[in-house]
Amino acid sequence: MKTKDKKPFLNMDERNRQVTLRIIAIMYFVTIISMQFILIYRQFALGQEIQNFEDIAIITTVNSLFLISALLYFGAIPIRKLEIKSILLIYALIVAMGSAFTFVKYNLVRSPGLTFRDLFDKLIIVYAVTGIIMIFFVLFSFLGKRKMEKELE
Repeated sequence: MKTKDKKPFLNMDERNRQVTLRIIAIMYFVTIISMQFILIYRQFALGQEIQNFEDIAIITTVNSLFLISALLYFGAIPIRKLEIKSILLIYALIVAMGSAFTFVKYNLVRSPGLTFRDLFDKLIIVYAVTGIIMIFFVLFSFLGKRKMEKELE
């Protein structure tokens, strides 16, 4: 009696698999970017408070952080050498963008605005969170680089 050779679901050759993975990656990226624009639209255009979409914001943020960490760990974002100068430059750019966004959000979009002390408190949060994120990314890129070196040996 002859048995049928069961093929797994979506059994594809290498070329079809690469095309499928590329499409999945593009659609995932489009979804993350769309979610970011939806959050900005709901906050600024519709004037909703953060409590109305906080769950979506948390999921989108965590998802983005894990995506970048996984890309660093598995070598999709090539990191040749971790230089302190480049890490500090990336940190400074992210802090500058976060600070500008925080200033615009609380002083130009909202009518009463914030006092200098309140704005400074918000900026401290931006600096701390950005620092934690950078440490997280550096750690994953270091671990990924070590993993690649072990695989090459």
